[in-house]
Amino acid sequence: MGSAIDILGAETISAVRRPIAQARGLPGVAYTSREFFDLEQRELFPKSWMSVCFVEDVAEPGDAFPVVTAGVPIVVLRAENGEIRAFHNVCRHRATIVVQRPEKRLRHLQCPYHAWTYGLDGSLKAIPYFDGTPDAAGSGIDRDQYGLVPVRCGVWNHIVFVNLDAGAPPLEHIVQPAAAELAPLALDDLRLGHRLTWDFDANWKLVFDNWEVYHHVWVHEGVFDRMSDEVDLRTGRPYTDSIANGDVMLLHVRPDSPRFADPGIPELPPIPQRNGTQPFLAAAVAILANTTATTTLQSYQPVIYTPLSPSRTRATMAWYYASEALDPKYDELRERSLDRWLGPTRKFEDRGGIRSQDFVCMQLQQEARGSGVADEVLFSPTWEANVQSFQKWVIERIESGDNRSRNANL
Repeated sequence: MGSAIDILGAETISAVRRPIAQARGLPGVAYTSREFFDLEQRELFPKSWMSVCFVEDVAEPGDAFPVVTAGVPIVVLRAENGEIRAFHNVCRHRATIVVQRPEKRLRHLQCPYHAWTYGLDGSLKAIPYFDGTPDAAGSGIDRDQYGLVPVRCGVWNHIVFVNLDAGAPPLEHIVQPAAAELAPLALDDLRLGHRLTWDFDANWKLVFDNWEVYHHVWVHEGVFDRMSDEVDLRTGRPYTDSIANGDVMLLHVRPDSPRFADPGIPELPPIPQRNGTQPFLAAAVAILANTTATTTLQSYQPVIYTPLSPSRTRATMAWYYASEALDPKYDELRERSLDRWLGPTRKFEDRGGIRSQDFVCMQLQQEARGSGVADEVLFSPTWEANVQSFQKWVIERIESGDNRSRNANL
């Protein structure tokens, strides 16, 4: 099993870490090779807080939602007490998948192979006929030791996260910079208004390589049309600050931005703002390794990115609104707000909205990454500090995992 230095080389890793004006980005092999993707599956994703679903997927006690993260089958469920929990979706008898599809209001979980049965708290309730008798009372199995194996789980702003690493920092610590950015907003009170899933042919890292606004006027024509809205043409300073802090990256619109006064769609009820906070226009937060949340005056838009292969990613997108905005009298206005992001047809191939335009550009990058001339990747010190920070984060997280694995084997 190759390490980061085996696959990329010491000089390449060093070049990513240079001061930004002299740095070079990750080479094509980091985006195209199965070996590097497998390394991420082994050393990066299992040690990160990975988003896997939204709270609406497990809205009621007994709701169960199977997912796969870092190649590991997991089931997220809502327990009888209302708590959202996660377990390895693996029967303790013969290692069979227990929950095969999303389920609603189950009273228990039952393995389809030999009917081993588990409570909503993961405890082993029944092992029928294991010793030939109905309740298997004489089997000698210690049921307290053979419940479903729990997985660390947490919820932040309608998103359910899991972490396979028992030693990772708690979720609330990881998301703190994002929570501070969105603190002016009462996001807990929002309701789901729309969701959509698209698959696109690009490596997952290209999502976070896109965490800059330099591309706006060229990729999003008709939405961002003036460079003077993005940068002070006298000073060359962008109106959006790029901020990397631990596992969080921010795109923070400054109050002196011409877009700061943009009302969006004024007639659509806004997200309630908390008393005593600074005025809010918009912010985009990324929680590494696979979550983004763009927030405007009227909508909160989290996305779960699931890495499917070295060259394919799934985007599970949601839009949340103030409860009042879901009144049918606002249906047309909500549709107008979605047009901006998804295009009027809601079809990926029409490239009619911000999301499809971004994903198509990522697909073009993925195709180019197969070229031998694609390894001399530069960063703009003015615009792309987040991009370099993300690529350094990938290397550091994988190297940390490599070191832990080696130490464990000593």
